[in-house]
Amino acid sequence: ALLDFAVQWAPYDGGDEHILPEFGLVPTDFYHRLRCLLDAQPKIDAGTRRRLKSLCTRKLGYPTVVQQKSTSPNRGR
Repeated sequence: ALLDFAVQWAPYDGGDEHILPEFGLVPTDFYHRLRCLLDAQPKIDAGTRRRLKSLCTRKLGYPTVVQQKSTSPNRGR
């Protein structure tokens, strides 16, 4: 039910105002559980998993991970 709700409401920024009445959870707990569910469900397609994980990351206030090439100023000395 968590996953179905998240897929339905993700295009509308998650539907936070509906989470407590629907699941009895505050949004923070909902997004933590959703992240765990996404990691545990191998049958979720990659695009949906990526979109929902991104939503969870944003809602939980985690910093976005950006991978950059290492550019050390001392490189090649």
